[in-house]
Amino acid sequence: MGRKSTERDRYKDREIREKHTVRFMVYFQNNGVENFSMSKMAKDLGISKTTIYNHFSSKEEIIQAAITYKLSVIAEYQTVLENITLPYTERYRKAMLFFCVQIFDVSNKLLLQIKVSYPKVWRKVVIFQKNVMLDLRSYYEIGIEIGVFKSNMNPVLLSLDDQKFFDLLSNQTVLKENRIEVLEAFNHHYSVKFNGLLDPSFEMLS
Repeated sequence: MGRKSTERDRYKDREIREKHTVRFMVYFQNNGVENFSMSKMAKDLGISKTTIYNHFSSKEEIIQAAITYKLSVIAEYQTVLENITLPYTERYRKAMLFFCVQIFDVSNKLLLQIKVSYPKVWRKVVIFQKNVMLDLRSYYEIGIEIGVFKSNMNPVLLSLDDQKFFDLLSNQTVLKENRIEVLEAFNHHYSVKFNGLLDPSFEMLS
């Protein structure tokens, strides 16, 4: 009876729910989801458990909402990657710089914890990663077709190379130990990749 009452009375204000979701995502980025306690999170964030349960029915729903929100933010890279008003390589540079800054907050440690403890949420992450690779593969295929990139390049390998770089960014410990900022890492990746990728006959638009 109590559960039905909770379900009936749960607030439906999407704006308030989203504000909580953003705070939860930041909390998970800093603390992970291993041994996740609703009571501790509520205390750390200065809100009551009742407030949380007014908007979310379980720990898994909170984590799913937080990850879904973060993925939706990261997915904004698509708008830039597909922006035909920008020079072709600039589309990649701007889209992937945004992408890299956003994923830098999501560590390998957090992803591993989600993979182990919340497989349903992890499936969302896997689907998202596959879609990113498909977007990049398509970007390279078109770039080769229109003569921006060298014709002997393999778009699958190019997209997998990006994936390896994204994995590196999620390994925050390595970057911190070597005092490498995300912007520096991306600029190096972009410079090395496109110096060898561009067709010499292609004239970049200003």
